[in-house]
Amino acid sequence: MGIRSVFGCITGHKAEKEGYTELVYDEKTAALYRDDEPYCPPDSMDCLAYYAGQDADGAGGYQCPAAYAPTYQPPQATSDPASRDTRSVEDVAREVARLLWRAEWNDDELQADISAAVGPERRWTRKLVEECLDNVIEYVERGRHSGMGAAMQEALDRATAEADAAFEFPRRHPESLDGFIAIVSAGVLADMQGAWVLELLGFGEVRGKEALDGPGGGEVAMLTSDKITYSPWPKPRTFAAWWTRAYMAYIPPDSVYNYLQRMDMVDPED
Repeated sequence: MGIRSVFGCITGHKAEKEGYTELVYDEKTAALYRDDEPYCPPDSMDCLAYYAGQDADGAGGYQCPAAYAPTYQPPQATSDPASRDTRSVEDVAREVARLLWRAEWNDDELQADISAAVGPERRWTRKLVEECLDNVIEYVERGRHSGMGAAMQEALDRATAEADAAFEFPRRHPESLDGFIAIVSAGVLADMQGAWVLELLGFGEVRGKEALDGPGGGEVAMLTSDKITYSPWPKPRTFAAWWTRAYMAYIPPDSVYNYLQRMDMVDPED
């Protein structure tokens, strides 16, 4: 079991016993974070089994911003059970991550393919984004020469360079390399999808979103900003909370903020 797995189990059990209370958030954003168990690393099967619970796929989440899917026209929803999407969140995340991995260009066509892969009846939720990140981590660990397309290679080069400037701890503490790969992978996902994924990963909040009225409740309107308002205290029971707790001994002050700022993911007014 790797370092990411060990820390995932430790922080997971602490969350179950004590709960994470680093951030108090209002009812509008609370709905986005109540749909899933605490984040556990992808190779920590014990943790995943321990926290097995209600699948959050049906919970409200983000609508994919129009900027990332301008050409996609979803088919009309149907009540026919035979035509309903029965895929698991894990299946959808693997398909999305594979599209990102193989892409030669991060363009409208890619984003339309991703919207089609997610499907018209499914929302972007915290669980879906975290599952996508787990798959991106695996692709990053395989390396550039494992069939990775030019688009992800470009995002990986950028994220690695900026993370290397913001986080010096891998060179001083090789045991923290897993944490470096994880934060680089989060940068790759945000670079290819948009900074809005960072809110669902727990690093802050996107400005310019509005709650939708109606039974959806947890859904939000189209995002009007592609940057986040960074939160020094990550949202509880998210990837950001796990990562910060697992690697806090190696993280220089403000390094996460500096990294996201260098990636142009943080609002300059912060």
